[in-house]
Amino acid sequence: MKNYLGPSLISIFIFFSQSIFASDTHIVKMLNNSESGSMVFEPAYIKIKNGDSINFIMEDAGHNAATVAGPSGSIPFNTAYKPSTIIKFDVNGLYLYECSPHAVMAMAGIIQVSDTNNKEEMTKEIEKFEAKVMMPNVKTRVSDLFKKNIK
Repeated sequence: MKNYLGPSLISIFIFFSQSIFASDTHIVKMLNNSESGSMVFEPAYIKIKNGDSINFIMEDAGHNAATVAGPSGSIPFNTAYKPSTIIKFDVNGLYLYECSPHAVMAMAGIIQVSDTNNKEEMTKEIEKFEAKVMMPNVKTRVSDLFKKNIK
């Protein structure tokens, strides 16, 4: 009689490890206009798990997504105006990113990877970012987003 227990256990382990260790790819669009305003990322705030990725999609031409600030040990990213760029996030914390040519119009977003271990530092970075925003009607767009989503 053959031993089928070994291969069966391996199959069960592989099945469950894929569901436990699986990572997701989320989509963030770079837009000229949406229901939430002009020059926006959609969604502007996203919470993901460690190991997940974000596919930044340039729906309208002339946008990028570039790190303004992130948690200690994270690697800065820049989508470099490519139509679609996937970035993997493997350091927990908050990330602030911008569209470089439209930062003065408050085109920025926040990514939360698992927890908010760098919340105090991010508050300071958002203040610095908003000091450069030139359009009064969106001056507090990022800090409003932060207050609404980060507890």
